Amino acid sequence: MHHDLVALARYQLIPRLLHDINEADTHCELLGWRLEVPIIPLLATKLDPALTQGEHLSLVAEELLEGLSETDLSRLVPLIKVQKMAALVPRMRLWSARGHQALAIDMTVLADTPPFGSTEWRPRTREDLAELRAAAGCPLWLYGVAGVADAEVALEAGLEALVVTSAAGAHLGAPATIDLFPEILDAVAGTVAVYAGGPVQSGIDIFRYLAVGAEAVVVVSDRSLASLQAELAYAMRLTGCATLADISYDAIFAPLFSES
Repeated sequence: MHHDLVALARYQLIPRLLHDINEADTHCELLGWRLEVPIIPLLATKLDPALTQGEHLSLVAEELLEGLSETDLSRLVPLIKVQKMAALVPRMRLWSARGHQALAIDMTVLADTPPFGSTEWRPRTREDLAELRAAAGCPLWLYGVAGVADAEVALEAGLEALVVTSAAGAHLGAPATIDLFPEILDAVAGTVAVYAGGPVQSGIDIFRYLAVGAEAVVVVSDRSLASLQAELAYAMRLTGCATLADISYDAIFAPLFSES
């Protein structure tokens, strides 16, 4: 996802020094919780105890949750790979019954179908998504939205959140995640939560995603959550943003938004 990082770098932050903001508040509300920061780590290789406690929320590969009983499950969102409906519906019911407050379907695995991989091709329709939402019995996220058409189908199916990521278009030369946001936000018109998903190098990249309208960022990073939070707070102070609500297009400069 190198092109995601290249695209992020095009969105430059505009410093503001003439203001009276000394501290930046990174707290946000998500799924009825007050979170320390609008960052959702995507855990695919290990379950870090530090990210399963406190005011945090983590998106976790389904296989890492098998047999887990002591962790606060309500703060872990299972990421379930798309598969046959006959298998997917029972999985939704199983994880919902375990106390998770949200579930997510991973559509990005379809990028690894032949000839670029061995995953079986299993696209989903609006009717499929509506059935899965009913089976989940809790908020259902779609991880892997890479265009307006998919966002509109998910919206029609009644899903609660979309995670926009370029991963599904990895072999197509699809647009970077941050470049997709304006059109997708316009398409859903505030009727569904829209999160960004993808690699970040620092909390400055988190700020960039928030500035173009992301409500939270599902991050793929080796950086600690504390480091990303500190860098996000730094960016907020240096752009005159006291709270997350203050972060907007006004804080960034990019060719797309310039008068030239």
